[in-house]
This record gives sequence, structure tokens and C-alpha cells, in this order.
Amino acid sequence: MNAIHQRVVLLVCAMLCIDGAALAQAPTSATTDAERAAWTVPDDNRIHAVLAERMQFDGVGVVVGVLDPNGRRIVVNGRSGTKRALDGDTIFQIGSVTKTFTGLLLADMAIRGEVAIDDPAAKYLPPGVTMPLRGRPITLMDLATHQSGLPSMPTNFFLGGMPNPYQAYTPVDLHSFLSSYALTREPGAQEEYSNLGVALLGRLLSQRAGTDYEKLLQDRVLRPLGMSSTAVTLNAEQLSRLAPGHDRYLELVAPWNLDTLPGSGGLRSSANDLLNYLEAFLGYRETALKSAMEYGLSTRQPPGSTNAVTWGVSRSGTREVFGHDGGKEGYRAAIVFNPRTRTGIVVLANSRTDDRPMALAWHLLYGRPLPRTTRAPTKPTVPAPATESLDLLAGRYELAPGKILIVARRDKHLLVDTTGAGVESFYYAGTDEFASNENDARLLFTRAEAGRGSEVMLVQGGQKSGAKRVQ
Repeated sequence: MNAIHQRVVLLVCAMLCIDGAALAQAPTSATTDAERAAWTVPDDNRIHAVLAERMQFDGVGVVVGVLDPNGRRIVVNGRSGTKRALDGDTIFQIGSVTKTFTGLLLADMAIRGEVAIDDPAAKYLPPGVTMPLRGRPITLMDLATHQSGLPSMPTNFFLGGMPNPYQAYTPVDLHSFLSSYALTREPGAQEEYSNLGVALLGRLLSQRAGTDYEKLLQDRVLRPLGMSSTAVTLNAEQLSRLAPGHDRYLELVAPWNLDTLPGSGGLRSSANDLLNYLEAFLGYRETALKSAMEYGLSTRQPPGSTNAVTWGVSRSGTREVFGHDGGKEGYRAAIVFNPRTRTGIVVLANSRTDDRPMALAWHLLYGRPLPRTTRAPTKPTVPAPATESLDLLAGRYELAPGKILIVARRDKHLLVDTTGAGVESFYYAGTDEFASNENDARLLFTRAEAGRGSEVMLVQGGQKSGAKRVQ
């Protein structure tokens, strides 16, 4: 991969990966070992003050859950977006934190002898469906540790799908992708975050158990841990406790559900439920899942690495800590815990702001300094041109070899899919410029004669990458 191609790939992933990376990077020079050892989670008043300061200009609502040897507590700030006040039972979409539940299912089924972590993934596919193959077969553990070689998302979304391309994506589409995709490297050669890989893992485990993902999760994990506010599909009572999601402009946004791929980011949950989850991992709650939890945290690929079964692994001084963050349309979430101190933190927000909650979770867990917060941007209010003008921008633009930017109109805005990275909405910001509703990415189009889009410039984080129309 040359330098230009690599920069384009990084920009594309930052722009379009719907679910965030597995784990925020570990603290570097933030605190010394002695300072970490002396650190205690701040009291409720201090946490509330921190939330108030950070939410003043960039947030809607946030719920923090704390678990330590003194018990559990909830601190809230902001609003839910409904008449119901925020509390520990308010429900949020938790995005990629879902992956840790899928990993726990894998560990549990391995402990029971129902699967082996080094089983080929193809073993559990429906008849007639094949897996991509290059070198050795992709295993279940490859899927759980982001080393399968599969892209972040499938490359065959239909941008015209309703109500959105994700919800319209079917099992037939997934099987078609798997049977036709060509891996660019052998499994295990490199770690590359893949929402698709863990979502596929959830489907394969469900196939092995003879049920669907949500029922398997309910039977094996949620019901045993008393997690009655956690589900893929919310019932009427749970819906009444759901905090509506907001985009980075703090405006209401409709969720995009992953009906075919729920194992990577489909769960909704509450802070109280996630504290139940942490209680089991930290030994405060007796559970039949104890062996599976220990197995999942201790099993690594490759051995000695920081790739546990779906959990990110980092260090607080010389001790390992575990965590995962998540982001969906309108939401962000983070969960971290330290087995040595038996302390865990949950942060749930009903806005997809640039202030990621993982930074707050690290700060509360062991004192990592918080980055400076910024004011939420203002959503462009320039009236969009006529739909006929937007239609002339639709097409395929090549960012780099193998990286195609697919553009389609949806009402008065654009849907943009970079093959393998996911789909995102862009809104008109004036003079053929469009702004993302999830990050600082902008697209600037150049038109040829007759108004047809001929080139597009992707601008993000001070970097620019151009793409020419190829179709």
C-alpha cells in the first residue's frame, strides 16, 4: 500500500466507519504507576461537575455508571429528549459494545463444547453459501479478533434501500457478498477492525444453536444476568425509556437498525443493565457465565497479544484493563473495567458528538487527563438545490485503487458509501459542498459540462484526497 493509498484508506475509515474502533488507545504519559495506584473514582459531585462542563456546548444527555468495591452509582446530566428524565434505566443504543456480548456467546459455546474457537467459519454457514478463502480458512477466532481479512462493512449495500441501506440489507445480500468477496490478505496476517466480521460471528453462532441472535443472547446472557432493559428489538415499555438519538449537530436523527447484522452493533441497553454485566465480569455477581468470561478475557490471538475475544485490552501501569466503545446514528457508548481494582465505568450518550465517551471513561477509571472539549458545530442551513441537480452528482468516484466512493441522492441530501467502510449521510453546505452529520468530513464536487459531477474532493482533519468519476 503506497503512502497516498494508505492516507485515503485512513480518511475513509475515519469518515465512514459506522461503529467506532474497539478500544480507545491506552493512556501514554497521562499518569504514573503510583498515581494510577492511588487513584479513586471521583465522587458523584465531581463527576456531575465534569459532565456539566463537557456537556455545556457539546452534548444532549449522558448517563455515567460507576461500579467499585463500595457499590454502584449513577450520575446523569442533560436531557433524554423526552418528558422522561435521564436515569440508570434510560435506554440508549450501545453500538459496538454489542460486540462484547457476541464474544461472550462464542466463549460460552466454546466452554460448552458446542463450537471450537479455531473452527472454520464456513462450517456454520447455511448450505450453498461459501466463505472467502485465501491461504487458510477464516476461523471463528479470526472474526472475534478482527483478523479475518474481511472489510469493516459489506461492499454491496443498495443505497436506494428503504428505510435506509442498513435496514434494507438482507441475509441474501450478505450471503452473496461472502460468496463473491476476494480477500486482500490471508486471515491472521493483520488486524483490521471489522464490524462485518463480528456480525457474521453472531449469525454463525445462532445458526449453530438453531435460533436467531437475539433469542440466543436472551437465553445465554441477558436473562441469566438480569438484563431486562437490553435488547435488539425493544418492546413498548422499553421504547418508553429510550432516549432519542441526536447527530453531531445535536439534532434529532433516526436510528439505522442492523437487522441482518445485529451482532456487531444492534443492542440497546441501560447503565443499570451494563453495571449488571460488569458485576459478573468483576466477580460481584455469581453467574454460570464465569468460566466463559474468564476464557474470553484470557484467550488471545496471536498468543500474548492484546486481542482478546472481542474485548480491547490495554494497560494501567502493569495491569491489564478491558474496554470497548461504540457509536451509532445518534448515540455513543463506552464501557471499561479493571479486574485488579474491581472497578468499572459505563458512559452512555444520546448524541454522536466529537467528544467520545471513552475519554471520560478512562479518566474516571484511573485518572487519564481529559482532552479539551469543543463546541458542537452548527448544521449547514443553506437550502439544497433542486433534486435534478443533486442527481447529477450521483455516481461512482475512485479515491484509490479498489476504493470507490458511491454517491446517491436521498431526498435533499446525499448517501455516500465507500466500498467496505459503510454508508453515511451528507448535507448540502453550499456551492456543491456537503457536510457529514457524523464527523468533520466534507465533500466538494466539481461539475463537468451539463452539470454532471466529474470529481470530488474529500476533506477531513486538514487532509484532502481527490477522486474522479469512473461511472
